[in-house]
Amino acid sequence: MTGELRIASTVCLLRDGLGGFEVLMVRRTPSARFMAGAWVFPGGAVDESDGSPLATSAVSSDSEDLLRWRAAALRELVEETGIWLYERGATSERDRSIGEEVFRIASGAGSRLDGNALRYFANWITPTPLPIRFDTRFFAAVVPDGVDAWIDGDELVDAAWVRPATAIERSEDGAWVVAFPTQKTLEWLARFETADAALSHIDRVDPIPAIQPRLSVADGKVEILVPGDPGFEEAAAGERDPNLLVEAVRIIASGGDAPAEFKAS
Repeated sequence: MTGELRIASTVCLLRDGLGGFEVLMVRRTPSARFMAGAWVFPGGAVDESDGSPLATSAVSSDSEDLLRWRAAALRELVEETGIWLYERGATSERDRSIGEEVFRIASGAGSRLDGNALRYFANWITPTPLPIRFDTRFFAAVVPDGVDAWIDGDELVDAAWVRPATAIERSEDGAWVVAFPTQKTLEWLARFETADAALSHIDRVDPIPAIQPRLSVADGKVEILVPGDPGFEEAAAGERDPNLLVEAVRIIASGGDAPAEFKAS
């Protein structure tokens, strides 16, 4: 059965370090129902409060279409890491605020949450056969050195500022579990020398294409394919087979090769 498609937001916080620019990544608790123990970018599902009049007044956005997604990204950033991106500058706080409380605090702070600082650069949609699915918009923003994440040890258990190339190495050697869209985002970020170079590239891309990978199961291997990959077009027919996910689970249970999304489930 195909999972319900939920809309979500993810934010890549970037900062320039001595050895090159870094991105903030956080680790999900190993007891999570979905992507247990995986290293991800902060973010989560867009909820009703993100489109409320309170959120509209508390979040700056030069695009009405992006406001809900930007509000969700900023709210999730506070809930998960304690980082507030105000128009007057970024701060980090140990105390947790959640839901509408985030927008209520921002409304009384004399400075709105800076939605315009979030540059929209990617849209990933979970493959159709998977039971948990998201339509996620990815944003990037630059923060100064000294803005650190405060992890509560509940939903998230660790955080790290890391160079994209280093995160890729940790994923490839098995030290970190990293989901497919996260891995592809890290590979894209690793192309740039500085955080500003990444944002400059983002500002030149319009429109942002939606990427919906396809799931392929063949020869004892489970793969996620994107447009342009060998076998992508052929995978469309396979995804209509209701036994596809069953076969994928069987391969994984028998020790077969599989993407991180399955290994972390």
